[in-house]
Amino acid sequence: QKGGSCRLALTDFDKQGRDLFVRWCKEAGSTIRIDRMGNIFARRAGRSDHLAPVMTGSHLDTQPAGGGFDGILGVLAGIEVIRALHDADLRPAHSITVVNWTNEEGTRFAPAMLASGVYARVHDEDYANTREDAEGKRFGDELDRIGWRGSEEVGGRPMHAMFEYHIEQGPIFEAEGKE
Repeated sequence: QKGGSCRLALTDFDKQGRDLFVRWCKEAGSTIRIDRMGNIFARRAGRSDHLAPVMTGSHLDTQPAGGGFDGILGVLAGIEVIRALHDADLRPAHSITVVNWTNEEGTRFAPAMLASGVYARVHDEDYANTREDAEGKRFGDELDRIGWRGSEEVGGRPMHAMFEYHIEQGPIFEAEGKE
């Protein structure tokens, strides 16, 4: 690669990132739920379960040479929030849910924001599952292959607020030697 990260959706590298994300979230006292599109929701309980959660997160998948923080910054920031709460033994009123959206970049399976699009009812599951990459591999088959299809319904989750900390980085910073 010419710099940056390459973690295309539903590849073995994406699986490794998902595995690590879930491990870190569990270590920070979170429970994990996964929907049928592979979207991962790591929930750290708040004081009042009847209140809708505050959600934060982004995506682990990248462009072929995406910036080192593009997408993953929001996921890592969310993990840090739940870690800090866990380490300080603090429970805000609302639970905190860190989300990893599947195939946000859309590099391997067009269009972008595919699984979050199913969540938001822009696309249906059949449409998403039948998207093909350049080699003719289908989204649904690859999701099953890496073992990250959950059983939860897609969408319909109440939320109090959603925050996404994000940077559209690309390789420009690296080429210019900037942090």
